Amino acid sequence: MLKFGSNGEGNGQFNAPTGVAVDSNGNIIVADWGNSRIQVFDGSGSFLSYINTSADPLYGPQGLALTSDGHVVVADSGNHCFKVYRYLQ
Repeated sequence: MLKFGSNGEGNGQFNAPTGVAVDSNGNIIVADWGNSRIQVFDGSGSFLSYINTSADPLYGPQGLALTSDGHVVVADSGNHCFKVYRYLQ
């Protein structure tokens, strides 16, 4: 079993993680509802980066999915919509 992250606002920390996906390289992508962001971790749970959502910010991301053409689709509950961001694997 793999366990990673803790409560908080820093890199690799969560405030109500609500969705997860794994890309073809084994990276773990997590929707973090309370921090309104998407974080990316390697397969061992080490923080790598954020998905850049600054052009169209999230407000309460709930779930996510990856597309075969390199995008992440996010259910943005606070904005009552789905958003699609470029995700480079």
